[in-house]
Amino acid sequence: MEWENSALGNLFVPDVLTPEQFYDSRRDDSNIRPVKKLMMAILEDALRCFQNNADAKGGPRKRLFSEAEQWLIGEGGEGPFSFETVCETLGIEPQFLHRGLREWRAQQLAGESTRRLARRSPVVRSGRISAPGRHGVKRMATAHAR
Repeated sequence: MEWENSALGNLFVPDVLTPEQFYDSRRDDSNIRPVKKLMMAILEDALRCFQNNADAKGGPRKRLFSEAEQWLIGEGGEGPFSFETVCETLGIEPQFLHRGLREWRAQQLAGESTRRLARRSPVVRSGRISAPGRHGVKRMATAHAR
């Protein structure tokens, strides 16, 4: 007889669940939703760095690839933004992702696949991002004085 169906097991199973029991605080992720978005952005960036720089021979692109590879495929890692913690929080199986990345890398090295992650929609800026130069400040001051 299984424990759940025994008399002892039935003592711990309520007849009715209240909404508070059903929708307990563990299911409400509104407090950590911004953290999950940040974690997803970190994971996406690491995947993009890994795939877009896999063919780099040296320089900054090779460093980006090596850092992304270490974070994505390396063992261990502690803290709230370790690969394992990020995957767990986002509901992703880390070993499945490891396996997929290794297979992609092997195919890429063998020349079988060059498919990469889709690019995010480009950021379009309008106007100037940096502060105007010295001459621009004078022109703006003159224009506002008129």
